[in-house]
Amino acid sequence: MTAQADENGCGRCFDTGEVELLRTPDVPLPADLVRRVAQKDPFHWDDQPAIIRRVLPQLVAMLAGGVDESDLMARGLAAAGWSQWPGEQAAAVAGFLETWWTQTLQWESPPMAACAVFESCVTASSSVSPWLTLWEAERSPAARRHLAGSADWWSEELTSDNSPFTWWWGTEAEEQAAWSQVKTWMAGQTHAAAVPEGFGADPQS
Repeated sequence: MTAQADENGCGRCFDTGEVELLRTPDVPLPADLVRRVAQKDPFHWDDQPAIIRRVLPQLVAMLAGGVDESDLMARGLAAAGWSQWPGEQAAAVAGFLETWWTQTLQWESPPMAACAVFESCVTASSSVSPWLTLWEAERSPAARRHLAGSADWWSEELTSDNSPFTWWWGTEAEEQAAWSQVKTWMAGQTHAAAVPEGFGADPQS
């Protein structure tokens, strides 16, 4: 898929050659272009969903391989409204996110920290529920270690109202409700040995 034929983009951030690449099918894109397309404010484009469809095959490969600021890249997916795309397209994105998160929990040393992948999946979907459900279903030692590591990484946020979802695509009230749901869920995980003191879980459980 490609950008629309009349897509011009933001001339200050993307030159004419880059926009022409995005309008051209079946041509590999420079990794830096894929990253910038996903991370830039969606209003840089006339038709941002079409732009995201164009970079999507390379974007998901970059995410799966491990990349900095993955949650900012995931914001591009959220802004594109991928869940409202035609059925096969939406199912492909959902399948990628589910597989990415599940395999991260199962691997001892995934390319990216579990907390970063979680934040990215949450950002991409503007929801925490599916990712908490998958997390709860994983009972392996690796998944438990990822839970403890995430609790440690979020130690300040877990004892405050500050959400770690920096690039949440939605209202502030929705973001706070989502983070409250995560905190409640984590407090109920008796195997979260690294939950910060004062958070409400027994450190010895």
